[in-house]
Amino acid sequence: MEKASAFCKYFSSVFTKVDVSNEQRVNLTTDTTEPDIQFNEEKIFKMLDKLNVSKSPGPDGLHPRILYETRTKITTPLKLIFEASLKLKELPHDWVNANISAVYKKGKKSELCNYRPISLTSILCKMMEQFIRDYIIQHFFHNDLFSKNQFGFLKGRSTMLQLLHIMEEWTAALEKGGQVNTIYADFEKAFDKVPHHLLLKKLHSYNLNVHVIQWIRSFLCYRKQRVKINGCYSEWTDVISGIPQGTILGPILFIIYINDLPEICEEFARIYLFADDAKLFKHITCNEDHKALQLGLNALQDWSNTWLLKLNILKCKTVFFGRNINKNYTYSVQNTQLERLEHIKDLGVIFDSELNFVQHCKEKINTAHSYLGIIKRNFIYLDEDAFVMLYKSLVRSHLEYANSVWNPHRLGLIKDLEKVQMRATKLVISIKNFTYKDRLKRLKLPTLKYRRIRGDMIEVYKILTNKYDSRVNLYLEKQQDNITRGHSLKLVNNRYHYDLRKFSFAPRIVNVWNSLPEIVISATTTDTFKRRLDKFWQHQDILYDYKAELTGVGNRSQINTDDNIVL
Repeated sequence: MEKASAFCKYFSSVFTKVDVSNEQRVNLTTDTTEPDIQFNEEKIFKMLDKLNVSKSPGPDGLHPRILYETRTKITTPLKLIFEASLKLKELPHDWVNANISAVYKKGKKSELCNYRPISLTSILCKMMEQFIRDYIIQHFFHNDLFSKNQFGFLKGRSTMLQLLHIMEEWTAALEKGGQVNTIYADFEKAFDKVPHHLLLKKLHSYNLNVHVIQWIRSFLCYRKQRVKINGCYSEWTDVISGIPQGTILGPILFIIYINDLPEICEEFARIYLFADDAKLFKHITCNEDHKALQLGLNALQDWSNTWLLKLNILKCKTVFFGRNINKNYTYSVQNTQLERLEHIKDLGVIFDSELNFVQHCKEKINTAHSYLGIIKRNFIYLDEDAFVMLYKSLVRSHLEYANSVWNPHRLGLIKDLEKVQMRATKLVISIKNFTYKDRLKRLKLPTLKYRRIRGDMIEVYKILTNKYDSRVNLYLEKQQDNITRGHSLKLVNNRYHYDLRKFSFAPRIVNVWNSLPEIVISATTTDTFKRRLDKFWQHQDILYDYKAELTGVGNRSQINTDDNIVL
């Protein structure tokens, strides 16, 4: 009880305290049309049918098992409740209450500030939130309102796509000389500090339907929360600011709130966002570029002051990328000089100042070895099927996350990464004395080098066929000459001077991609492309020999469109 009360007191202390009367100043009378939201019974039934019955109920006590078992009977009543809630711009009392789980982030576990409040809310409210969210997203995409610099919480945008964009810009800039100075900005308790009246003002500025805005106002402005720890609850407290984390609407409302930030900074420097994570950078070739980046940082600081999202200056860092780096540049916020780092973890990838990703590879290798140790200590005997399942889920996933961003070209790193799989496959006692190549064949596990090349091709396919959001897709230059032999999506092969650019994603994938046949690249889905690619490359030496190179010649005769064979 004492822990729950301490957490509740801390979570309440971070709220932005403003004059609540400001909320009344937002003009919500210009739009009187009804929102085009259809609470379809079929969709409601599908939501109920997909409920995870092992989840906990919200403060209303309605367990998902009850909702699931009664789904055929409650679909129509729920439709009427949703329609009434939107029409009256009000929510049932239990829908605006939340039980808070304190989720550990990082740092000392004994410090309250190292925990994030996750709201456990009514399941029925989450179902209605999905309708509201879909309506908002449709409005923003239809009117092209989302910033093209925001990659978080939006369909067709991902961490991988943002990191590929960044590496493309940075390596292209460094090919010309100079350095890239980057500022990583951190907002203090961003989700909890969003003032409700300012968020409503922004929603109104995007011409969102007034009925929807007023419903969101009721959703945000009359909330209460309490913290739950081991079955004990704190007292209820009012939520006077912020967007509840753990809700369906929360993420989309936050990126709307921060949506105009890139417009403020782009005059001076480039900026990328992933939710509240902001990167501000500039290609530095002269002192004027350095000054422009500082002006961009000043603009970001002015925006944070205007919209009451405070920058956590101690967590804002700078990193300089390039070959011959001038370390004398400094950047400051409110007369406080930002700390410069030699490397930084960005969306799960460690970027070092030379962009060679040596430190990232070493960390992932150490993590993989740790998980191998866990497997070895907990399983006396592993058969082949059990090993493959454990290895793929617990070990290989760490070695492959975002590998199109950091794919190494140096033989030493390639070998170090492969050694993890060498050690792992020896855990299977029945094949322990086989050669590495024979172990891979027996387990049907390709080399990690092959998997990285295959991953590159999958990313190229997703980019060229617009599986990502076409508004923010990575640009790859296509050949215009239709007479050339090969497939219809061949790419232009340019020449570069430095390895940093030559072995980055866009340049290194050209030859391999151009060598694929039309039957592979014409696949209509990503899964179909993977199956056809595996068939085309199934006799490549690199499949089980990491020292081999991809020959670019596959077995075209065995590729067909039935896609039944999976390697």
